[in-house]
Amino acid sequence: MVTAASPRRVRADALATQQLLVRTAERLFAERGVHAVSNRQIAEAAGQGSNSAVGYHIGTKADLVATIIRMHAVPMDRMRTRMLSRATDPRALIGCVVLPLTRHLAELGVPSWYARCSAQILIDPVLRTVAIDSATSTPPMRAAMDALLAAVPPAAVARAGMVGHLIIHTCADHERDIAGGNAPPGSWPQTGNLLIDAIADLLGVSSGKDRHRGDNR
Repeated sequence: MVTAASPRRVRADALATQQLLVRTAERLFAERGVHAVSNRQIAEAAGQGSNSAVGYHIGTKADLVATIIRMHAVPMDRMRTRMLSRATDPRALIGCVVLPLTRHLAELGVPSWYARCSAQILIDPVLRTVAIDSATSTPPMRAAMDALLAAVPPAAVARAGMVGHLIIHTCADHERDIAGGNAPPGSWPQTGNLLIDAIADLLGVSSGKDRHRGDNR
């Protein structure tokens, strides 16, 4: 006898399909760029029979971008919350912004696509706003950014907009190098420390560079 699927099973199947579409979109965006990839291509690459699968399970391309960002924000914000409770100076606060991303990218394994996908999204004049709003509006990230801006010299606040670009594009280049075999997968901690040094110099936080080297283990 044929019976209808339970509501719980239907929800689980829908969530699995949504996650598959999100992971597929992330990879295609990273490889080809956001404008070069249609929702139909994402559905086909994910093995979905319906070309409207992305619209049905997620929504518009802006919704898709926001979903990608939020999916990765969850584990990073858990790390960021723990780090914020121990951050006592500007360099540690920079670490609260940088290290959850580099650690998360390391945990994703090889290949990962998130940094390269984010870099592609940032060059889109419309979707970059969606991505930035999604990434910076979570309470832990907002708290880290507000605390950092309050701790740096006033003259450096105008340079804060450069920080996000520096982090994303540096991580995208490193992710690409790892995927191509030009850097070891275990090199994310060095990239995190280099970013902290660069951002500290950019924001005029130049002291104590060696104090927090151990935070990236």
